[in-house]
Amino acid sequence: MVELTNQGHQGIASKVMVDGQSLLIKRTNKIGALTRRVSEHFIQHEYKIYQRLEGIAGIPKCYGLSDDGSLILEYIDGDSYREKEYILENRDQFFVDLLALILSIHKAGVSHGDLKRKDNILIGENDQPYLIDFGTAMSLNSKNKFIKRWLYNFSKQTDLNAWIKHKYSRQYDQITEDDLAYYSSSKLDKLIRLTRKFWRTLTLRRFRKEREQQQK
Repeated sequence: MVELTNQGHQGIASKVMVDGQSLLIKRTNKIGALTRRVSEHFIQHEYKIYQRLEGIAGIPKCYGLSDDGSLILEYIDGDSYREKEYILENRDQFFVDLLALILSIHKAGVSHGDLKRKDNILIGENDQPYLIDFGTAMSLNSKNKFIKRWLYNFSKQTDLNAWIKHKYSRQYDQITEDDLAYYSSSKLDKLIRLTRKFWRTLTLRRFRKEREQQQK
């Protein structure tokens, strides 16, 4: 049985059953030459990231690349944080475990970079957190030059800021003293938040105008 789970520029993800085991296959999106090349890059990059994270609890197992270049991963039977954020049985413990997982990948020299997206955090059995979709992740080694080290450290901080964002539901004035050690709001973060706020205000204003016109 093959079940399509996601499709985008990073590739096409499908759930398949092989000998009774559920696997996630991420294959190249072949719609257009440019899309295919971008997709191939992301899949190859993600494969290298999973190799580096091998053995970390909360990271899907990677079984390598197939002959056609598809990425073969363990399928995690769970829901996204977006789906379960309001019905977690033990919210405090979940965020303790999630922080430990984020720090574990950082210790391995990897930053995810896109954890503000709630769909990249899965919740498995017993509310165990999993991190998925490492297509845009960054890795660090001793040969990296200053600019990449700076970008990597910035990406690491965005992971921690995302943890704060989810734990406190954007109520930044509620952050405890202990958790403040993990939070650092850069000027870029502030600019992104202001831009997002402006866009929401603008679109809401547009919606109101459309509704007023319909009522006339």
